[in-house]
Amino acid sequence: MKTETFPVVELFDSIEGEGKRTGAMAVFVRFAGCNLRCSYCDTGYALEPADAREHLTEEDLMGRIRRYPWKKVTLTGGEPLLQPLDSLCRTLSREGYEVNIETNGAVPLLEERPRGLFYTMDVKSPSSGMRGRMRMENLTRLTGEDVVKFVVGSREDLEDMDRVLREYTLRSQVYVSPVYGAIEPRELVEFVREHKLAQVRVQVQLHKIIWNPEMRGV
Repeated sequence: MKTETFPVVELFDSIEGEGKRTGAMAVFVRFAGCNLRCSYCDTGYALEPADAREHLTEEDLMGRIRRYPWKKVTLTGGEPLLQPLDSLCRTLSREGYEVNIETNGAVPLLEERPRGLFYTMDVKSPSSGMRGRMRMENLTRLTGEDVVKFVVGSREDLEDMDRVLREYTLRSQVYVSPVYGAIEPRELVEFVREHKLAQVRVQVQLHKIIWNPEMRGV
């Protein structure tokens, strides 16, 4: 039987640039292939399966991850949930890793959640061009350990976020961040204040402040 492999664009360690682990060191595994084409995508080099720089088995991946001292792993892309992650996530869980799956919200979540795994899930804004592709039912499966992320580039996007928050009772943590270069972060703060969105945390992408915004592997 042929051994299954994962299309990997890059594997590196760095700080988490956003979300609930911001500033913490983690190992990042970026898979190739995505089912969406968002207008503001900043990982256009990982959209197609052919963008993979190498194909690694689960054993290969674990060997590479273990080389780092960090016990936090982020699986990203592309869209990581297009990959068969069940076995990999169980293995990471058994070895004591905390796993963050960064998902675009347009694919089903894992059927079973191993211990130590949480999701950082996008709700695509109107300016992304992908709003209609969202699987909004995913929101009902998230817990207090998970993160819902709104990436906004306009007032319309902010108003859409407000509508979603009024329509759904979210148990997850909620973050909003600006599309880099499209909207000033202070506009997000002013909107949150104006609409009394106490559950929303405003964030910026820390890695784009520390390093060149176009730099990979950080």
